[in-house]
Amino acid sequence: MPILKRRNSAVPEGPGVTGPARLCRRLDDLSTVRAGDVVVLDVTDLEADTAQGLVERQVAAVVNVSPSSSGRYPNLGPQVLADAGVVLVDRVGEAVWQSLRSGDVVRVHEGTVFRGDSTVATGVEMTSARVRDQLDEASSGLTNQLDSIVTNAANTLRRDRAMLLEGAGIPAVSTQIKGRPVVVVSAGPDAEEDLRSIRAFIRDHDPVLIGVAEGAELLIGAGLRPHVVIGRGDDLSPRMIERSGEVVIVSAAGRLERPEQFEAHGRQPVVFTAAGAPENLAVLLADQNDAAVIVLVGAPSRLVDVVDGDTADAAGTFIARLRAGSRVVDAQAVSWFARQRLSWFVPLLLLLAGAVAVVAAIATTPLGHDWLAPVADRVTSWTEGLVS
Repeated sequence: MPILKRRNSAVPEGPGVTGPARLCRRLDDLSTVRAGDVVVLDVTDLEADTAQGLVERQVAAVVNVSPSSSGRYPNLGPQVLADAGVVLVDRVGEAVWQSLRSGDVVRVHEGTVFRGDSTVATGVEMTSARVRDQLDEASSGLTNQLDSIVTNAANTLRRDRAMLLEGAGIPAVSTQIKGRPVVVVSAGPDAEEDLRSIRAFIRDHDPVLIGVAEGAELLIGAGLRPHVVIGRGDDLSPRMIERSGEVVIVSAAGRLERPEQFEAHGRQPVVFTAAGAPENLAVLLADQNDAAVIVLVGAPSRLVDVVDGDTADAAGTFIARLRAGSRVVDAQAVSWFARQRLSWFVPLLLLLAGAVAVVAAIATTPLGHDWLAPVADRVTSWTEGLVS
């Protein structure tokens, strides 16, 4: 053990920044960071608030397994570190987790991480000039992406004006949706976790469950039966068709391809004639059928996630959510409200208040006065004894 301690505490000689490594695989681990640490993390698109927290903790350097700015959008985390003079090294790779331990004293110089005389990781040092160039490039790329989305949205509004404004062509379904909550499940990155987080909501409110293609598989895998499955014909498996209550096929041409696959399961699909993404059309379907609220599971909830995909689909997402308005809510918000419970103190306080009210009411009656008089006399004697 003393040998390890001497090795970890040895100060590497040479130029650059030196400090003990602090391995933070999750953002929650950043709470353990101390002044002078060389923080090793894995965060794509480092946000400004995370970077500011590292600056306030007075870290010596930040070593990132992933790119601190992917170019998807102009995130300001790298700029915050550069402005504060904190060294940032990007793209060092996953091997650093095996090469280092928290507490190892390391030296960071020109994109290379040294422990003693050994190189343990190599990446790209994000100088102020590099950070500025990446930020300008990401800003330009986002501007072009947004321009394309706006153009697509305008074209979609012109093409599908009757459907979007008046609901023309949005099919009615036999599933009773009016006045009920609806949960639309898509196969997004966090869909499984989001679905688990709202199980209590599903249990308590019995919502209509709409599975969007692979989202139906997530529902089935969670032991839930989709009331409606929606998607293009090729996206639906026999299991989805068999386990769902109703099938809605999205077809730009308005035709049902391979009807035999549905007849084999005794299903007569509803055809939704539209060219948009099924997840957006599912929102329109629920809205047109007067859902009380539409909970989105697995769908992008942040602007940067919406604009990071196909521009036509992003335009459709904006339009569908604008049309549904306040009915649309993200699963994470529902999960947060479901977790909020009255503490034991609140119901206890209400119970005591009710008891006091009952006692006060009884005390106003002759019989109540006779009951409570001995108690009042004892309390008076007790308080006089304390004073004397």
